[in-house]
Parts: sequence; structure tokens; C-alpha cells
Amino acid sequence: MAITAVNASYFNQGPVASGQILADGGSKAELVYVFLATAILDGSSTSFTLNFIDGTNTLPFTPRGVTIAITGGTQAGVTVPAVLVSAITNTGCTVNLSGAGTSANTLTFAGFILK
Repeated sequence: MAITAVNASYFNQGPVASGQILADGGSKAELVYVFLATAILDGSSTSFTLNFIDGTNTLPFTPRGVTIAITGGTQAGVTVPAVLVSAITNTGCTVNLSGAGTSANTLTFAGFILK
């Protein structure tokens, strides 16, 4: 089994499918996108793909960093290790969990995509 890929949901206006970036983090030189995402656990997997848009469309840059923190959900006791994400591309990244959790439980994440 595998945790289904998750699409980020943005506060304000985030990146759009055409690849244009409309959100402004206060400065064109320092864009930061704030997002929420909810993953549905499968009971065995400890990682999943976080899509920045939809898994097909891309950002016009590869983020320098992505930070993420668990903010809720129905799963208790699963924590994210110090290395929160890996394999960052302009399409998405991999989120790594320290445990598999219980099938059908959820984890809600808040995070930042840093240009």
C-alpha cells in the first residue's frame, strides 16, 4: 500500500496550474508560500509525496527549502523526524514520517515553501 499523494492548499493565492506565481510573500525577492495539507495514512507507509500544485504542473523555480509541521488530524503519536522532507523538486517533495500510524487516520500539516 502507499499513502496517496497530497496536494498543498494555500492561504491567500498560491501558485496556479499555469505555472504563474501570483502569491507575494512581501517581496519579489523572497517569496514564501504558506500551505496546509492532509494525508490519509495507510497503516504501513512512512512517506508520501506532497505536490506543490497538482503533481503535474510545476513551479518556475525549485524551492530552496520546505518546512512542515503536524498541526492536527485523527492520528495520535506519529511525529515527523528532524529531516522533514526530501527529494525537493519544482513539482513537490517527499514527506517522511517516523511511524506508519493507523490505516484511514489523518495527519494535517502546515508548512512553508521557500524560494
